[in-house]
Amino acid sequence: MIDVTVVIRPAGARTEIQNLPYEGKGAGYTILGDMFNASRRGQVEYNRGVWSVSRPHTNEVTLGLVERYGRVKVIQHGGVDKCVKQCWDRGNPENVWLCECACAGRNHGSGVPYAHTVGGNGPGGALSVQASEPREFYVP
Repeated sequence: MIDVTVVIRPAGARTEIQNLPYEGKGAGYTILGDMFNASRRGQVEYNRGVWSVSRPHTNEVTLGLVERYGRVKVIQHGGVDKCVKQCWDRGNPENVWLCECACAGRNHGSGVPYAHTVGGNGPGGALSVQASEPREFYVP
């Protein structure tokens, strides 16, 4: 069986849902839209075998997919080239999938910086440098 996969990209890009099981023509719009009470057309899109929702709906859709299908593979891409102290020190765990740090949420709310810490006097505090490869994990 192929896992339903959620791909989270940086810079506010739409969250992609891949391998959503076919449940009838147009059913994906209803299934995904119901997960976050979509109120208008365009909040759920389909293009060449890939569904997408706007970034703010990532949490609801990911958790809804887990509830419906039991397990979801998440591929989270990092964004900026640093991981700031505000993320790893005080990041709310419920927002881990919205994290756009270079760590791709690996250290979100952990209280521990990733890899090498640089400086600490700038407005963002200490920065933690890390590799920018995507993080892959399963929920639950």
